[in-house]
Amino acid sequence: MLARHEQWMYLHGRVYKDATEKEKRFNVFKENVKYIEQFNKGGNHPYTLSVNEFADLTNEEFKATRNGYKGLCLEDKLARATASTFKYENVSAVPSTMDWRKKGVVTPVKDQGQCDECLMDVF
Repeated sequence: MLARHEQWMYLHGRVYKDATEKEKRFNVFKENVKYIEQFNKGGNHPYTLSVNEFADLTNEEFKATRNGYKGLCLEDKLARATASTFKYENVSAVPSTMDWRKKGVVTPVKDQGQCDECLMDVF
């Protein structure tokens, strides 16, 4: 297992600050690998698990750093509370067309280079 952890560290560019941290991460890695192997041996799931770049993190550490929306900071909440909302008040003449490019709202078309792959789906 130690060799497997060393190989995993190399593959994912992991370097720990000291031997204590390395030992802690190795123990977490062992537990996660054990869980993954037991889960996959069960065989009654429509999917399998595998060791990935997060294998040295506990569930709590993973959730704390990777689990989506964290909410607004106090400054953003205050800004939203004091900002006016869009209203249709005092709108008189609305143009029939608008070139948003001239207003700087949209970017120009990006050059995708020599890629013909998406065209192959059409033919």
